Amino acid sequence: MIHVGVDTVQLEGKYFQSFVAQGDKVTKGQVLLKFDKEGIEKAGYSIETPVIITNATDYESIAEKTGITVNNGDELLTAVTSL
Repeated sequence: MIHVGVDTVQLEGKYFQSFVAQGDKVTKGQVLLKFDKEGIEKAGYSIETPVIITNATDYESIAEKTGITVNNGDELLTAVTSL
């Protein structure tokens, strides 16, 4: 789960465009969502974005990178499934 911003649910979807739905399987490099960073910030919201692995028990290991600023194309984490 990716939640862009703090309390941004109050924007009711304004400034956001989703390319996947709940339950979809995603692949490396796939666009998940787009959002208007400046619009969100001008509306008074932080864009700090937690990423939560809701099915973590399905993976053998998850290695995350914490405390970083992420740019387009940066790797956030690696999730390894057992063979």
